[in-house]
Amino acid sequence: MTKTVTSTELQTSTRDVIDWARTRGEAVVVQTYGKPMAAILSYDEYQRYLQYKRARRQRFKRLEQAAAENAAFNQLTEEEAQALVEQARQEIYEELNAAG
Repeated sequence: MTKTVTSTELQTSTRDVIDWARTRGEAVVVQTYGKPMAAILSYDEYQRYLQYKRARRQRFKRLEQAAAENAAFNQLTEEEAQALVEQARQEIYEELNAAG
């Protein structure tokens, strides 16, 4: 379960909040006036997030490239385009399973 602290609590117990996120591997949500404003997470979790974000960007880049190539040549039938998309999805699935 995600821990939630107020910004005032964060000011008075910063070290405890950081230790919670670091040792438990769980994010801590910081609220101000009852609204979530930030999240504190362990450095390892942050690195995993950045890795996910880079991988996601690469996947979209590949799909955009395939769409651009198709538009430029306009030679693929709908079935061929769907087959290419399915192939890209399978490659992404295999990459994710190999990494995780």
